[in-house]
Amino acid sequence: MNESVNLCKTTIKKPNGTKYVYWVLRWRDTSGKHHGKNIGRTNKMSKRQAEKLRQAKALELFSQPGRRNVSGSPALGEYLDGYYEARKSELAPGTMKLHKQTGRYLKGFFGETRHLDSIQRPEARAFKTALANGELVKVNREKKKRKKLISPSTVNLNIRNARTIFNMAVEDDMILFNPFDRIAGKAPAPKDWHYVGLEEFGTLFEAAAPYWKLLFALARYAGLRRGEALNLRWDNIDWERSRLTVVSTEDWTVKDKDTRTVPVSPELAGILLEAFEEAAEGAETVIPADSINVKNLSRDFTVLCKRADVKRYSKPIHTLRKSCLTDWARRFPAHVVKEWAGHASFETTDAFYLKVSDAEYETAATQTFSVCTQLCAQLDDSGVSQEKPESLNPGSSSISDQAADEIRTHDVQLGKLTFYH
Repeated sequence: MNESVNLCKTTIKKPNGTKYVYWVLRWRDTSGKHHGKNIGRTNKMSKRQAEKLRQAKALELFSQPGRRNVSGSPALGEYLDGYYEARKSELAPGTMKLHKQTGRYLKGFFGETRHLDSIQRPEARAFKTALANGELVKVNREKKKRKKLISPSTVNLNIRNARTIFNMAVEDDMILFNPFDRIAGKAPAPKDWHYVGLEEFGTLFEAAAPYWKLLFALARYAGLRRGEALNLRWDNIDWERSRLTVVSTEDWTVKDKDTRTVPVSPELAGILLEAFEEAAEGAETVIPADSINVKNLSRDFTVLCKRADVKRYSKPIHTLRKSCLTDWARRFPAHVVKEWAGHASFETTDAFYLKVSDAEYETAATQTFSVCTQLCAQLDDSGVSQEKPESLNPGSSSISDQAADEIRTHDVQLGKLTFYH
């Protein structure tokens, strides 16, 4: 390994006659062609420092023979094609679509012929800046929309995807380091989504068609994603233990291929039991196929909100899921909520799915500190109250019927709403 890279001196004469002596590393590629790299002037770098750089270069070429060639790593365009092919069985279609979008941004900034090992960390940071400034919008948008900037959350998403894409190149020994690995992580996402309380949910539920009621209930009371609710089968429900299992089918795959079990609350159990009794003989899925037009879900939800006289909010099913997770977080430990939500870590749950609701502000403004202290004193080791102070009775006029208080105890029934009877 010592002979693979040689340390030499070279003299360069400037036009004004001044001469400078530089330390130079020299080696041969796999075809026998000579290559050299200037590492600094001899009057500013000692021989010992230069020798350390020589040893580092020798180790690099020894551990990764492909880097002996200047263009040993693949071009960006070629690498991305291989990346998509290698990961098509690992990534969900939606995730693959996002990775391909990031790939187009990368090619738009660096160029398809740029070799991976020539991309440095400062350039990765410059890529993020260009993305945030809207300089790469033209890559993925029509001409009439080119002036629209990319949101900070979308910029962070693309940086995460770029980091993942280049990580595979590191793992496959195509490059020594990931140029995106030191870019600062994202800030917590703003929690500006709309929490759907029980009273508002009851109004929507009353106005909805039967199959929409099932979709709403599975999202609001079991925290299911839209696809999970639409593909839930009757045989995935354990009636005796009040649980349901989210599992992939032949035609549909759970996000991240992660099977999980979710509790079925009393109110959800009543809704599912009624739907089961009315289901057609031989029905396999809880919500019959094609009973809800997913492509028109947003439009139909707008119509439903007008009918129910409820202010429309964005991402209806996902928002109901978030509201459910917020309720769970008030009752159960973090690791339980993370498991039921199907998240890899509680950080994801906390950053994107939990929110302080209006009911909590109202409770804090109407209850005395003595009541709060009394409640805390009654918490058992599991963090769940076994006995409720009189002032926390759900019939009290000072307490909202939303989830801020009612879900805190076992004896409170969230399902005691008119639309269940």
